[in-house]
Amino acid sequence: MRKLFVLTVLIFGVTLLNAQVKSAKEYKIEGADAFKAKDYQKGLTSFERAIKLYEAEGKTDTSLYYNAATCAYKVKEYQKALDFFNQSIDLNYRKCKAFLYKANTFKKLERYEEMEAVCNKGISECPKYQKKYNEILFNYYLKSGLKVYNNAAKMQANAAQLVESDPDKYKTEMVKVKAEFKRSLPMLEKAHKIKPDDETCKNALKQCYKILEMNAKGAGF
Repeated sequence: MRKLFVLTVLIFGVTLLNAQVKSAKEYKIEGADAFKAKDYQKGLTSFERAIKLYEAEGKTDTSLYYNAATCAYKVKEYQKALDFFNQSIDLNYRKCKAFLYKANTFKKLERYEEMEAVCNKGISECPKYQKKYNEILFNYYLKSGLKVYNNAAKMQANAAQLVESDPDKYKTEMVKVKAEFKRSLPMLEKAHKIKPDDETCKNALKQCYKILEMNAKGAGF
């Protein structure tokens, strides 16, 4: 009787265990359903489990890496998102969108040099997305350039108060002011190259060229 009880418990335990273990395909479907429901954390967990099971079998489902990356991006697990987007790119699955997401991921991480490199590579390999890559680059260039430009403008306003009271110090401060305006130029010029008609960028550049006595460039505005 006791042996029968133990055997029954073992059979029940094995049955329950088998019922709880899902296949890679089932995890993939579960992940897709979670993604549609915008439960990105569950989607990420399910896609990761599916990836591990497929890899253990020596198989590759290319869509899983992109889907896992997108979920990771949505839940702000940015480093994990980068790893999966890289795998998606290597597998040539939705490569252009993966590049775009990768650029935005670097932006979220404030790793701007890498973001810029990804955008430029994306433009080269995925010209149909050039407008989107340029939008990322333009916003970065303009924001960075204006940050320095606005600081230069404040420095100039402070220096202006010294024109009559301390002319020598005014001249010294204006050297610093001009150096700061000059420092803003590279980013502003890159932004202007992408969007020549943007008024904010044009006005900032016009003022820079005027202060720096770059009359030839300033004449174009």
